[in-house]
Amino acid sequence: MTREFISPAQHLAYDKIAPWMKEIFGSAAKEHPDIPVFGVSLGSAFAVVQVAAWQNDARIVVRAYLTTGTELTADLLRELLRRNDTLPFGAFGVDESGDVFIQHSAVGSTCDKLELGSIVMSVLQTADDADDDLIERYGGEMALGYMW
Repeated sequence: MTREFISPAQHLAYDKIAPWMKEIFGSAAKEHPDIPVFGVSLGSAFAVVQVAAWQNDARIVVRAYLTTGTELTADLLRELLRRNDTLPFGAFGVDESGDVFIQHSAVGSTCDKLELGSIVMSVLQTADDADDDLIERYGGEMALGYMW
């Protein structure tokens, strides 16, 4: 595998979490062959765990898409903000295409195995719990196009 890294800190963070992803999630953790990204699924949810360069460090970004094609009504956006208030980790958001996701970030150099497992599981469980409910209440489709 020939991954391109933007910075040494990004490379270090990736090398640090790669064995943890396999230890924590086993065969459910899929390593992207070209970029510093993992994928993990749980139920109907699929989370992308990206190691991104950030200043003199790296960020570990865990994101799971919930819906695509959902009309962004005031009621939906209010509901996402209300749910953000109850989350232990991360927050719901909407990307430039209008797709709904949940995301949490951690600092690469200070993230440990327990934190990594906790944030990935929290994002996955929240996405798995919320996607069907949001689609039933606000329309749209499951955001499966974000899997590889």
